[in-house]
Order: sequence, then C-alpha cells, then structure tokens
Amino acid sequence: MAASTMPWLSLVVLSFKRFDTTTGPCLATLTEADADEEVELILVDNGSDDGAAQRCAEMAAARPRIRYAPEATNLGFAVGMNAGVALARGDWVCLVNSDTLFPAGALAALKAALQSMPPEVAMVGPVTNAAGNGQRLPLPDLDLQAVPPIGEAAMKLHTGLVTPSYRTDFFCVAVRRAVWQQLGGLDRVFGLGYYEDFDFSLRLRRAGWQQVIAEDVFVAHVGSASFSAMGSKQHELMRRNRQLMKERHPDVHFEHVREGNALVLRALVTRASQTGWTDALRARAAWRAAALDWDEPRSPFKRLRWRWKNRDLRRQLAAAGIVARFPHTA
Repeated sequence: MAASTMPWLSLVVLSFKRFDTTTGPCLATLTEADADEEVELILVDNGSDDGAAQRCAEMAAARPRIRYAPEATNLGFAVGMNAGVALARGDWVCLVNSDTLFPAGALAALKAALQSMPPEVAMVGPVTNAAGNGQRLPLPDLDLQAVPPIGEAAMKLHTGLVTPSYRTDFFCVAVRRAVWQQLGGLDRVFGLGYYEDFDFSLRLRRAGWQQVIAEDVFVAHVGSASFSAMGSKQHELMRRNRQLMKERHPDVHFEHVREGNALVLRALVTRASQTGWTDALRARAAWRAAALDWDEPRSPFKRLRWRWKNRDLRRQLAAAGIVARFPHTA
C-alpha cells in the first residue's frame, strides 16, 4: 500500500491511571494497528497522577504510529474523548475504553463491518462480555483473560447479523466523524462520566441517523474500571446524570439489558427463517438464549410476566432444537 495512504479509521484510546492493568494490556492487543496504514491510533491520557501518563508517553515512543495527547487534568470521559477525536483524520472514529481487550481478528472484523455499513448508519457497536444493553453476551464467572479466546472463536462463526439498537454502549464504539462533528461530540455536562453515551445515542437518533450492533465483532470489556475506586461518589454521579437524562430527554426509555438481548435474539430467529439455521446462528442463539434465562427478573411476578412476553420466542428456539448454553460451559 502506498506510503501516502490516509487512515480512514481512527482509534481513540482514553487512558486514566492503572496503566499496567488497563491501558497497557489494551494497547498490547492493538499492535496490528501499527502496521495498518488504514488505521491510526490516538492515545489520550486523561490527567493521570499515578505515573500512567509517563507510561503512555513511553509506549508512544516505542510505537511511533501512536499519536499521544496527554491532558493536564481529568475533566471527564467526554472531555478526554472529545480531545482525542479532535485529532482524528479518519472517516470513522472508534472510541476505545482502556479497560478493553481486542481478541485476535477483532480489528479486522470491525473494519469489515464498518465498510459494509449503508450511509444512514452512523454508529456501530461491537458485542462484548460486559455492557448494559443488547451488545452484552455474558460469560458468567469467567476471568477477563479467558474472554478474548472465546470472542475470537465467536468471530469465526459469521452470523452476518447487524441489529438496530436504541442506544450504544461506549466501551468501544465507531462513529462517522462527520456525524460526530455535526452533533458536537460528547456533552461535557455529564462530568466525569455516566450517561454521556446514552445522551449522544439519543441525539444521534433524533438527528435522523441509525445505530446498530455488529454481532460479528467482539471486544472484551472489564466494565467501569475507571470508576470502581470512587466508592459512594460513583453512585451519586450515576443518580445525578440519570436525572439529567430525564430532564434532557423526557421520553427516554431506560432499557434493561434483558430487553436488548431479547431483541437481538429475535433478530437471530428472523435471520434463520430466511437463511436456515447455520452453525453460526445456532451457536449465537444458544448463547443469547442462555442470557435470556440468566437475566430473568428476581421478582416472581415480573419473572412470570417476562416469560409470558417471550413465550413465542422460546417456542421458536425449542422448535429449532436450540439448547441454551454459554460457550464456556458447553
């Protein structure tokens, strides 16, 4: 490929403290980006005061393709990501939390998914082991280091499924840069974090753009690594920003993760009715069916109502011989 090739995909990794357990391992799974001229890697340290900023600088020095942009203070997820995206040159920007791991093949799968998107789709989220919506494919009681191999195996079974979503979880998300600029990026009013991704998702919808879950792209995720040390302040921030969401979006629906999973599971059944039950569709349906059981409400009344709501879905799965099971317990 010519040396003058401009990147069309910009990965923006936001780092904050604990380099050895978050940013370092994350960047180690993105080394293939170093040799890919279609991809650029931007690293932003969000005002770390524990030595992580220096470690980021050292990593960037060792890997010249990394563009390093340290922030002096931590003004929150939105400010840090906005700063990184401001440096991006790609048509697509992919926001990457530092507590993620890219299994082998994930970057290639992400690129393939983005290249296949129609113009009206402006935001794409991969599936993962830890998220708050239909992107989540749970792997109960499994250590994070064991997740990437399962994700790698899952990506080799192509479902071809892309499912519309109500919102997208920003542990890892790709957005058309022109649309990001149109919407003004993330709103810093949400402070250190929580719900800024939800707010962006709804603003994107209202601007007439679509967002989807790419079932064939898997990125492992720790979940809330940057907030776990906040203690009670974490819950205060969540409550404050949830109320802010209600004020900004009076019609907001706080979808439970089980609803998102059921929606994707129905999409899998629909795809199978069109193509037949391939091995890939069976494997993914079994995984999501296990999540359907795992996510059942604790309240007896709510559980009964949830089962009634999904009775036809369960019948269709049973008729196809789909047995609910997680891949690491098969």
